[in-house]
Amino acid sequence: MKWLTYIEYVLVIVAMAGMSIITFGNVLSRYFFDTSFAFAEEITINLFVLATFIGASIAIKRQAHFRFQFLYEKMRGSFKRMMLLTTSALMLFFLLLTLLFGLELVMNQFERGRMTPALNIPQWLFTLSIPVGSLFCMIRTVESTLLSWKGMNRNKSHQWSNIESKSKELEG
Repeated sequence: MKWLTYIEYVLVIVAMAGMSIITFGNVLSRYFFDTSFAFAEEITINLFVLATFIGASIAIKRQAHFRFQFLYEKMRGSFKRMMLLTTSALMLFFLLLTLLFGLELVMNQFERGRMTPALNIPQWLFTLSIPVGSLFCMIRTVESTLLSWKGMNRNKSHQWSNIESKSKELEG
């Protein structure tokens, strides 16, 4: 999954750099010329949505999302496996709903020919970040679940560092 990691990092870097440059330029424009870029808010909001979804995918890979680690570590055997599968299934269900509703929104915007107000770009291009980000999160959830399951079968602790090293093994 090295290619997915590369795509995630490139997308987050581009989104964050774009937001920073546009916002900084807009601040300078307001300060020196007493006017702002008409497109600044439009672009930065959409880049923020992209960075949020892709950042969530990266966090799933690193197991950096909030969870009840104390309770989870106290569980043993089949109950621990059941909890892993249950939480993973719930995450996948939620992400699938987000993917499907995101695709529906994209299709509605595409069919209606909806354009962004300032730049007159098709809105569906920006909205694609919702289903794409959801798909990335789904892939990372499955990957994380499989790595955790394998860690349980080997009777090893599956803290973040072990999962991260196993993820690197799969990528290399």
